[in-house]
Amino acid sequence: MSTQDSADRTGKAAGKPVVKGSPNLNRLAVLKAIRTHGPVSRSDLPKMTGLSAGAVSQITAEFLSRRFISETKEKTTRSGRPRVFLKISGEGPIVVGARMTSRDTLTTTFVDLSGNIRCEAEVPFTHRDTLEALALSVAEAIGRSVDDSGYPNSQIEHVGVALPALVDSSRGVVHFMAMFPQEPVAFADILAERLDIPVTIENGTTSLARAEHWFGRAQNRNTFTLVNVGLAIDSAMYSDGLLRTGAHGLAPEIGHGKTNHAVDAEPCYCGAHGCGTAYASQYAIVRRAGLLDGFDLDPDAIVKCVRQFNELQEKAAAGDEAIRVLFEAAGDHLGRLVANHINLADPGFILITVPDDTYTALVETAFSKAIKDNAMPVLLALTEIRFSAQLENWHSLATAALALENF
Repeated sequence: MSTQDSADRTGKAAGKPVVKGSPNLNRLAVLKAIRTHGPVSRSDLPKMTGLSAGAVSQITAEFLSRRFISETKEKTTRSGRPRVFLKISGEGPIVVGARMTSRDTLTTTFVDLSGNIRCEAEVPFTHRDTLEALALSVAEAIGRSVDDSGYPNSQIEHVGVALPALVDSSRGVVHFMAMFPQEPVAFADILAERLDIPVTIENGTTSLARAEHWFGRAQNRNTFTLVNVGLAIDSAMYSDGLLRTGAHGLAPEIGHGKTNHAVDAEPCYCGAHGCGTAYASQYAIVRRAGLLDGFDLDPDAIVKCVRQFNELQEKAAAGDEAIRVLFEAAGDHLGRLVANHINLADPGFILITVPDDTYTALVETAFSKAIKDNAMPVLLALTEIRFSAQLENWHSLATAALALENF
């Protein structure tokens, strides 16, 4: 790969902390306004963002120079100078998103800042026994994709890698990933040093929340929670327009809230018992149906688990009472998790992304009862809850959103 990049591309993990009142937050406000309302006139941005005209002018000049945005002139027949509008540029930098699949491959997607896919590749890579070795393997696979894409390093603004892990995204550290030793690893630094491109790593559900915030059903929501029902129950939160993390940069783990405190509560892959994800996730339903023993998460086991879940879901939808009971229990435990979150966080809007509409139909009655029984009525009345399938092409949209938030 070419390394003829500017001096500020030093091969370190990317991720600037954005805090209230900082220049970064001001730039983010302008960028979001252009993304949401564009094409938009400069003169309208101060009202949309609360910033002065001078600040808006300075910020938009920076974005134009970096080709994050582009100008388009008003088409008019009236006399005088036509107005100039701003929009997110589809002809500027390229960003690369990568995620591991269950097929021992790495999917890489090359996207412009408008979320349009320029090219994709699925590259074989070798799973390793340690996180350090895994990072090197991922870096090698991404490097091959960049070489094959034809895009020079200088045109690639950012690389974002979604991992099924507990991740401190701001520092680029993986703290926990199933099937690996539980010790912190500077995963993003390893990637960035090899690629010589800024790199951000994050949990896959955090990526999904970014996609929803910038391009999906939470575009106009500065504060919301996304709960994703997949192999596990994962979550991500936005607060005041920014992803919310804790003291150590970690995203909230709603799925590991306790919904059963009995001595015989179901075990969870995290090592505890009674977690909501041990009842409401795909893996939990398959395990509770007696089709799995233990927590084997190798690629072949994941493929098998998803297939078995789909088969169970079809049986439940067809009226198999023994299987329907498992889905009703899933709805009850998912409802308890969400109710507890409403009581603690007042999220305003909760988007629950699910495998498909069949899951929603099977769990919604028990879910609604659990919400009503466990959430404070005043907070529940103020909270919108929506079930929906994941956005189409959310991985590419998340990649673009990641670059926009880490300008």
